[in-house]
Amino acid sequence: MLKARGLTSGEFLDWMDGAFAGDDERPLLAAHPEHYVMGTDAIGARVVENIGPHVCSFYMGGWGTDAMAWAEDADEPLPESEFPRKMSSNLFLEDGTVVGRALIQFGDTADGFTANLTVYFPTSCPKDVLDHHLRHYAVEFRNWIVAAAAARA
Repeated sequence: MLKARGLTSGEFLDWMDGAFAGDDERPLLAAHPEHYVMGTDAIGARVVENIGPHVCSFYMGGWGTDAMAWAEDADEPLPESEFPRKMSSNLFLEDGTVVGRALIQFGDTADGFTANLTVYFPTSCPKDVLDHHLRHYAVEFRNWIVAAAAARA
């Protein structure tokens, strides 16, 4: 869970949409030193980054979609009244194999917004890899929020 001040969730998501759709991956790469590739190719949005001690290459199904296929054991989305903006994406390999899912949910507050960031990996994923990626997720989103605020200023 991240809290931001001075920026609405809509302003942040507009910046993020532009960053992912643009030809310049530098704003996305700059958010974390563990980012190596963040761009779009013929398959989709490609990401090469560290997940724990592993350098991983995967694709995202596109933010803003309803790609999240809710499994019985997955957490339900947060209440619409508090988190009206929800975006999900399947994380998949070049051959289409789904290896994870992401769900990000946003709700505006009086002075900014709250972001709930969730990533789902297979149950066989070692705990240290999941813990590392949760920290990675927090760092990259914090830095993207800072970049979006700077671009807005």
